[in-house]
Amino acid sequence: MIRLEGRSLQPLCVNQERRCPSGEATARTRIGGGAGRSGKGYCQNMDSFSIDPESPLSTWGQVQRDLQRRIEAEEFQPGDRLPSETDLAAYYGVSRMTVHRAVQSLARLGVLESKRGSGIYVASRLDQARYDVNLLRPWREQLLAGGHVARSRLLERSRECQVHDSLAYLVENDSVEQFTFGLHLQEVDGTPIAITNSWVPSREQEIVVEQPASALAIAVGTIQISYATRSQAHLLGIPRDTALLALVTCSRLRETGELIELARTSWVANRVRLKYGRSLTVGQIDMSELLRFPQAGETAPTRKRPRP
Repeated sequence: MIRLEGRSLQPLCVNQERRCPSGEATARTRIGGGAGRSGKGYCQNMDSFSIDPESPLSTWGQVQRDLQRRIEAEEFQPGDRLPSETDLAAYYGVSRMTVHRAVQSLARLGVLESKRGSGIYVASRLDQARYDVNLLRPWREQLLAGGHVARSRLLERSRECQVHDSLAYLVENDSVEQFTFGLHLQEVDGTPIAITNSWVPSREQEIVVEQPASALAIAVGTIQISYATRSQAHLLGIPRDTALLALVTCSRLRETGELIELARTSWVANRVRLKYGRSLTVGQIDMSELLRFPQAGETAPTRKRPRP
C-alpha cells in the first residue's frame, strides 16, 4: 500500500489497471526493473513520494526530478516503458497535464523518447555526459587536460552596476560604489554546463600589484541548490526549474584583502560532478566516535588474515 498526501493508493500496475490487488501475478509491464522490456512482469511498488507544496520547485518539476532519480537509480532502465501518464498522475496525486509536462521536459533532455502508438520509453542511449569538476582547481584547465573542448563565452557586459541584492552582504564592507558586470556561458564539447554572473569593482585604474597575473588571491565560497529561471533555462538549453548547483565565490588579494571579483556560477546539476579533496587525521573524520584508538602504552591489535 502506498500512502500519498493522506490518501492510500494500491500498488500501481502499468498498462492494466490503475490499481491492482497485491499479489496479482500478471501485469503487462512492471514499474522498474528489466522486466519492463519484455512487456510482462509482476506488479511492483514504487517507493513512496509526496509532493511538497512548500518547495520552491514547481509541482511538475518535482515529478520530473523524481522520475529522473528513478531512472538514474536504474529503477527504470534503458528501453523500459514508463507507466501511462494517467497511472503516474494517480500515483503522484497530480493532474495528467502536470505529469505530461514533466515527461515532455525529460524527453527534451534526451532521457525519455516517445514512440507513437506505443508509449513513452526510457531512452536506449542516455546521452547525459557528466563532467568531473574539482572545486580546488580552475575548471577549464581540468577539462582541457582531459581532452575536452572547454570555453567560456562572454554574453553580456555592462558598467556601473550594482551587485545582486542576494549577494550584497558579501561586499557591504568594501568601499566600492560601482561594479562591472559580466555574464558568461560555460561550455564543454559544445554542451552548456553553467552560467557565471560576475561583478568586478569598477575603478579608474586597475588593481596595481607587482605581478598582476601571478598575484596570490584567496577565494571563499558557498554552494546551494537553486532552480533554473526562464532566462537561465533558455541559455543552458534545459527545462525551466531544472536543478542547479549555485557556487558563490568571493575572491580577494591575499596581501591586502582587496576585492577582485564576486561570482556566482550556476552548474547544471545533472551535467557535472563537483569534487574536492582535503587532508585530515583519522580522528577528524565525521564518524570518528565509532572508532577505537589505542590508548597510551597500548599496542594496536593486528588483524588475522582469513584462511583461504
